[in-house]
Amino acid sequence: MRSSATQDWRASRAACFGPAQPVAAETLGVMTRRQHKRSDLDPPVAFHGGMMTYTRWTTTQEDALWNAHREHPGWSTKKLATELDRPWKSVDNRLYLLKCAREEHWLDAARVGFLDLESTSLHADSGHLLSWGLLATDGTVYSDLITRREIMSAEVEPDKRIVASCLKALYNVDCVVTYNGTRFDMPLLRSRAMVHGLTYPAYGQLLHIDLYFAAKSSLRLTSKRMGNVSRFLGLTEKDSYDITVWNRARRGDTEALQHIYSHNVGDLHITQDLFIALGPYRKWLRRSA
Repeated sequence: MRSSATQDWRASRAACFGPAQPVAAETLGVMTRRQHKRSDLDPPVAFHGGMMTYTRWTTTQEDALWNAHREHPGWSTKKLATELDRPWKSVDNRLYLLKCAREEHWLDAARVGFLDLESTSLHADSGHLLSWGLLATDGTVYSDLITRREIMSAEVEPDKRIVASCLKALYNVDCVVTYNGTRFDMPLLRSRAMVHGLTYPAYGQLLHIDLYFAAKSSLRLTSKRMGNVSRFLGLTEKDSYDITVWNRARRGDTEALQHIYSHNVGDLHITQDLFIALGPYRKWLRRSA
């Protein structure tokens, strides 16, 4: 079943441009099943158990992968790879090619989440996380907030617990949508994970859509800040807070921390609204987080 946000995006796109027209697999640069059957070329290289191997896909194996994907749309490619006993990267690449050849957008079956972080600094070596939020397309909000006790503790890096909980929540999605996450949220989270010795998703394990660049290329505005873009499009007004609230929060003030947290969760819904509004004007590409 498609996610509600994906349905809204596709409905919005269809309203602007009409239903999607069939595209031949050859146009996409993807081999059809007939071409693949008579091709003498080796399939893509995959890594399995740390070893580089060549994985050959027969038509029967492709059909088995496609059927498993259709029967279990919520399964990640890792889960599919486990069930089919195939290398994960090979399954991930093959399924993407099959989606192109069989005219299915990769977002249709992806579990999408809208991510936003709040921190004491724009740089991971001079600050730490205060809170994070992840909004799933079914309306579920995963979130966490640092506590006063953690901030006031003797620990030099007090955010290990909430960094770990954020990384755990990312297992619930295949793709995260952010606003300016390419330059802030994702590298900050990766850096904080590394300093704590926690595992951040490896390249290709988590996909990422950054709406900042969608707004930058699609709209001609004086400012591409989230608040200005959402206000221009008539969406939910972005909550703002005084710098003194942020300063109090970084020192562990409970009331200020709650204000930061509410601001964090509010940004998640704005990000979702912007994804739906800008979707008809973008071709969302698969990019690693």
